[in-house]
Amino acid sequence: MHDFHGWTAGALWEDLKFDFEHWKDIERLAIVGESKWEVGMAVFCKPFTAAKIHYFDHAKLDQAKAWIAED
Repeated sequence: MHDFHGWTAGALWEDLKFDFEHWKDIERLAIVGESKWEVGMAVFCKPFTAAKIHYFDHAKLDQAKAWIAED
């Protein structure tokens, strides 16, 4: 989420369509960001996916990648 400032209505719609189409295809979703408000994105995204979601600070990118790769 580098330099993320929100969605346009069109981009949000495209994201939602993708989420519903791939509801069960994604098992884990790592959100990597650089500001405190982005932590809330993990909570915001939960209703749109069956995936486990976890927020990681950008300094922990390697930890996020390892978490995604876990069985």
